[in-house]
Amino acid sequence: MVTSSLGPYELASGSSWPPGPGGAVGGTAPDGSRVLLRRSSPALVAAASSSPHPHLLRPVDLMVDDEGALVVVSDEPGGERLDRWARRRGTMSAGEAVTVLLPVLSAVAHLARRGTALGSVGLEDVVLDDRGAPVLVGGRTAQPGAAPLVAAAEGAQALVEAVADELSPRDRARLRGPEGADTCLDELVERVHDLAPPVALPTVVPSTGVEEAAVAWRPPLGDPPRSGWTSVLPESALLDGVADWWEAVAAVPIVDRLRAVRPRAWVLAGLVAVSLVVGAAVVPRGGDSGLGRSDSAPPAVTSPADRPSGPAVSAPGPVTAVPVPDSAPDEPVSTEEAAVRGDDPLAAAAVLLRARVACVREPSTSCLAAVDQEGSPVAAGDSRIMADLASAGDLVLPTVVESEVQRLGETVLLACRTADDEPASVLVVRTEAGWRLREVLRR
Repeated sequence: MVTSSLGPYELASGSSWPPGPGGAVGGTAPDGSRVLLRRSSPALVAAASSSPHPHLLRPVDLMVDDEGALVVVSDEPGGERLDRWARRRGTMSAGEAVTVLLPVLSAVAHLARRGTALGSVGLEDVVLDDRGAPVLVGGRTAQPGAAPLVAAAEGAQALVEAVADELSPRDRARLRGPEGADTCLDELVERVHDLAPPVALPTVVPSTGVEEAAVAWRPPLGDPPRSGWTSVLPESALLDGVADWWEAVAAVPIVDRLRAVRPRAWVLAGLVAVSLVVGAAVVPRGGDSGLGRSDSAPPAVTSPADRPSGPAVSAPGPVTAVPVPDSAPDEPVSTEEAAVRGDDPLAAAAVLLRARVACVREPSTSCLAAVDQEGSPVAAGDSRIMADLASAGDLVLPTVVESEVQRLGETVLLACRTADDEPASVLVVRTEAGWRLREVLRR
């Protein structure tokens, strides 16, 4: 149903809900502040809310419209969508493409590392805010069961292809790379980084929010004047080149040049330096010899009578003390125990859910005590099942952990699935003994 308001928010004059595909509608909050309302996926909103990123959408409110779609309310960025900016801009330069792509690829990787993979990202899913910085506001999530990093690489590749269409033919071929080759996120970032140095986007924020703004273009500055004495020398061209190089070097401080060096180059230089130091310490010097010489030679033996009788006795060598440990080393910690005591609730929940299934198959109260939180709803339900095994068929047994939905302190809500591919919700809480199950519900 078309409406001019949505919840407590009044839509802008001439706007109506729902918007077009990938669109957003401006509105006014009850306190008078300007906001934007758009439809988005629950996974993207949950990931952006639990783990903010400077180039991700920052929701300020959530609601559901009459069609059952999730509506995200965010502060008005004061810019425009990337596809509209690209049409207004025309052919994009390589430096502008780098400025747009690198922050968005960082946001896509940020979501993938937290379990939310965007299988497709287009120009309409990116907004340039009033500072000219790209912000990821949408995207289609990947199919359930897909590897997050692999699916995120496909979504990022779709955005790179869309940006490549806005470049010149030469830059387009360099950005796309070889055809038919599988590319991971790190390789995409390397390719974009090597395309050109990033440059600021020539954006102009409209004063009314709707009027088109022209891109101001200025011709490049001419060459700086040269000293007249260089033109009379036979080596004038060489001197001009040296002067240009010196001006370029002097224009950028040494600290900025060091900051521009990529981390991989620093690591490589460190390895080379360590190798040189180790080589200099291990290789013996040319003047040293393996056997030391004494200042005075021993007296020569001239007859058998002068030779010492008995077996030859060698001089005792230096004694090396071998340290003995005071106590035996600690026993190794298993992978499952490390996951339960670690910082990743998804890995801990996967271990706890598998252990709970094993405890139910071979009923053991002590087994469930190491899985469920004491006094929790899931502990009470499992205790009833142990008392009446005939009702075990009604037990919800998730086995697959899909993603993190919400986190509140040391309590995390997870989206899971059972062995029959039924959706379920699992609430885990961190205790002094590690992660424990608190509640398991069927969705």
